[in-house]
Amino acid sequence: MGNYLCIDAGTSIIKVVVFDNNFKIKFKLSSPNKIITDNLGKSEIDMNLFWEITSKLIKKAIQKSNFKPKDIISVGITGNMVGVWPINANGAPTRNAILWNDARSKSIFDSIKKSNSKIYENIFELSGSIVQFGCTIPVIKWLEKNEKSKLTRTKYFLTCKDWLRFKLTNTINNDFTERAVGPGNIYTGVLSEKIFKLLKLDKKNFKKFPDVKNSDEIAGNITKSASSKTGIKEGTPVIIGAGDVPATAIGVGAIKNGITSTIIGTTCHNYLVCNKPMFKPKNTGLLFYTPNRQWLRTMINVAGTTNFDWVIENFYKDQLLTKDKIQIIKDFEKSSNLESIRNSDLIFLPYLNYGGSISPFFNLNTKAEIFGLLPHHTRHDILLSAYEGLAFSIRDCYESLKIKLNTLHLSGGGSSSKILPQIISDILKVKVAIPEGSEFGAKGVAYLSAIALGKYKSYEDVISKNHKIKEIFLPNKDLKSYYDQKYLKYLSLRKALEKIW
Repeated sequence: MGNYLCIDAGTSIIKVVVFDNNFKIKFKLSSPNKIITDNLGKSEIDMNLFWEITSKLIKKAIQKSNFKPKDIISVGITGNMVGVWPINANGAPTRNAILWNDARSKSIFDSIKKSNSKIYENIFELSGSIVQFGCTIPVIKWLEKNEKSKLTRTKYFLTCKDWLRFKLTNTINNDFTERAVGPGNIYTGVLSEKIFKLLKLDKKNFKKFPDVKNSDEIAGNITKSASSKTGIKEGTPVIIGAGDVPATAIGVGAIKNGITSTIIGTTCHNYLVCNKPMFKPKNTGLLFYTPNRQWLRTMINVAGTTNFDWVIENFYKDQLLTKDKIQIIKDFEKSSNLESIRNSDLIFLPYLNYGGSISPFFNLNTKAEIFGLLPHHTRHDILLSAYEGLAFSIRDCYESLKIKLNTLHLSGGGSSSKILPQIISDILKVKVAIPEGSEFGAKGVAYLSAIALGKYKSYEDVISKNHKIKEIFLPNKDLKSYYDQKYLKYLSLRKALEKIW
């Protein structure tokens, strides 16, 4: 029947996941990525090293799983989105890749905004997305100012998954899910010439973007050299693939108008599936194009589980000598109960990042805050407040959409928590559904692969036959009043601090 090999190239971790014909995980393997940073906002990846890590991981996964190369019937790729992965005419990188969270273009865009106060609004009207500094277009603007010689040598602007697909197939393409949020034209899913003109970008660079194709098309086949390097059989079809957010939406079954879903990972994506572009609220959030020609109105808290990591790294140093973070989290969650929650009076604003906030409000200078600290508070209290703070920020995002929530589908690393889904259910006063399975970004491109190979007729077909809900969390009525009052304090604090950040 064959297996689907899927690559999920995250910002910090690269995963290789093999699904069987029924989309059950047969084997998975991961490796940390190496990100190059500094205190000026740099966030880069050595592209050749990235390929070396990925190819070795694929080969190791095939060897350890005891699969024969012929057992792999397709390769699907998803990965961290946008940024710039530049190559020359020979396919060699002209510099390191610049990632989605690179903040070096901020000063450029601050000066642009001063000269034209309406420019962000004009771009939003075309793309449905705010200008996030690590997105493709802002990065190119930064490169034009700082590295013209490298731009001159650049033939194509790729993204993460495009780079891996090129190394596997020697084909150069992009897909609608990434090009639209570049920012591009959200109606067509392609690059916007108007946005290029608004930002006074060099017309020559407009021509350096690859052709755009559907996510569920076959891009090409594994080459002889890629086969030798990865262990995948030469000639195996490789799917165009999709960016990690739209791929995960497909993986969790979020394909119909009105579905709401939250991905809790390094960043926290809260989105509504729409059958037409949605531009409200104005000048905040992002609008993604999906493989099945829907849209995701997305409110992103740039810092998700990052907040929990910070608390553990700074307040649990003694435990880190003998335990890893996962075990510390498990111990903490075991000790948390209804009584400890009711006694929690700290408020945590979960903006622990250098990228500011892009939704539900746009402020690039936000800071994380812990409000209400007194001598009796413990590290347990602080970590619990971080959980609640993230849930408050999720509620804040969905309230900005002004929609009625019925069921919130939850995925990402945070969904495996024993208490976070319940806290989210309590704070948002909504049913929370956890899909069966894991690695939903990879699963999404496995679905794409199955459609590309003609195994299923449509997205509805593949999801209706394979998507199941594992667990349901219902709001605790005893906490309704408590959390409503605490949320109002959170909201008041957030709005007050906006004026001084």
